[in-house]
Amino acid sequence: MKFRRIILPLVALSLTGCTKKPLVIPTVDVDKVKVNLPSIPKRNTGAIRSEGDYEYIDLYELSDFHGAVNYENDDHTYVGLKKLSTYFENKRAKNKGGTVLLSCGDMFQGSAESNLTRGYMVNYCMQYMGFDAMAIGNHEFDWTDAWLKKNAELKYNTSTIPYLGANITKNGKMPSFIKKSTIVKRGNYKIGVIGAIGSELEDSILQSVIKGYNFSSYVDIVEEEAARLRNEKACNSVVLLVHDGIGNIPVINGIDAFFGGHAHEDTVGAVNGRPAAATENYGQSVAHMALKFNKSTKEYVSTECAPEPWDQMSDVAPSLKEDKNIATIMDSYSSELDKIKNIRLGSCDDDLAIDGALANIATKTMHESAVKFVSENKGYKIAGKNIICSLTNSKGGIRVDINKGKILYNDVYRSFPFDNEIVLVQVTGQDIIDHIKDVSQLAIYRTFESLQPINETSKYYIATTDYLALSKQFKPLKECQESDLIRTGKILRDEVAYKIYDIDKVKNAEWDRGDTCFTPIF
Repeated sequence: MKFRRIILPLVALSLTGCTKKPLVIPTVDVDKVKVNLPSIPKRNTGAIRSEGDYEYIDLYELSDFHGAVNYENDDHTYVGLKKLSTYFENKRAKNKGGTVLLSCGDMFQGSAESNLTRGYMVNYCMQYMGFDAMAIGNHEFDWTDAWLKKNAELKYNTSTIPYLGANITKNGKMPSFIKKSTIVKRGNYKIGVIGAIGSELEDSILQSVIKGYNFSSYVDIVEEEAARLRNEKACNSVVLLVHDGIGNIPVINGIDAFFGGHAHEDTVGAVNGRPAAATENYGQSVAHMALKFNKSTKEYVSTECAPEPWDQMSDVAPSLKEDKNIATIMDSYSSELDKIKNIRLGSCDDDLAIDGALANIATKTMHESAVKFVSENKGYKIAGKNIICSLTNSKGGIRVDINKGKILYNDVYRSFPFDNEIVLVQVTGQDIIDHIKDVSQLAIYRTFESLQPINETSKYYIATTDYLALSKQFKPLKECQESDLIRTGKILRDEVAYKIYDIDKVKNAEWDRGDTCFTPIF
């Protein structure tokens, strides 16, 4: 598949008298990239870790990696794929026959490298590392289920990673590329692994890409599957992977260890008397539990889980060597990706914060893009002055600050990793009056002051993203449906890139002023 070709307009620079050349963002055809796949070492054939009368199967779990493919060591340590592979190999060395790698989802969406390769880069690297199963997260749907299916079926030579979602159905049936569970064999032990997604997470996915899908309550489904794995498949133990905060996991019988995700925080707890753990995002930590078995009878004894059952990568990663085979996989894409990531857009005199200047740039950009759209599409009969404000979710839609200095397209991609489209949604003046007590607290581009006070019977439009409009996070839009959207065809990330390219030198102070636009309150 080819991705958008972005051509930025000519911009006159009055100070220099010269004209900027058109900026072209190349395309990537990920299915045609020749990927070098090194041979996977033979694993899981050695002795299982034992102490006295007991044997142990070590479980390592990673979730919400969000495509953090490169090692970064600043306030947060993102271990990156090359060091992560070494980390897992070091763990395998301590239990050569009894190590299992698991994921609770949201592994791909989040960086230019992963997004532009539609998850393939991370997927191949996970397969090389030997991941045994992955629960599907909400962001696995971001590129539509067509890409979810392609990733689920992506083969590393002949193998794939089982994608689990016991409570996911489409038009009443489980899609062929999703499984309820899988069985991981280690020595004489069979570990049943079930996957599920939080039943409330449909609101965290762009509704248009999950049409026909349903995430049902998973308690009965999981308990039935756990019983089947134990009775019909003779599993010695059963583990549950849930893409949801562990505090949201209900009491479920028949599970020996619980792993959660989605919440992006290190958490430990218990569900029905069994340990439950979740980790931070971007690979900042890896969860660890051990299943304890009687060496003679092979019966499950307990799940061992320390008070802090995870490794913090800020402590571990700096000393890890990079796996050259993972580097080989990643380098297969580098020539195509570098052409895109390293395009220079401009510069800034200070950091652009997600709750300050960057949010303001985004909201103003959305407003301007929406006004331009209606001016070019007269059929909508919308006056630009009636587009009263723009909304963006600075805590989710914008992920990281842009650091001061030169701004590359990669920096914008990291801040705006989602393909959120700018849309217009109609509201009444009464909607605004009822739900926005202080209009100045809204993310508003202040060109409409002549309209105030707002007339409760008049029709107005809000410029926002399709994700936010359909997510039910903002009261006036809670009943918004796909049919209510006026789609502009403009991706917020790309429009922000245009804006920064136009500005060239972004002065932070000019974008933190309250009379330009306001940061959203959620």
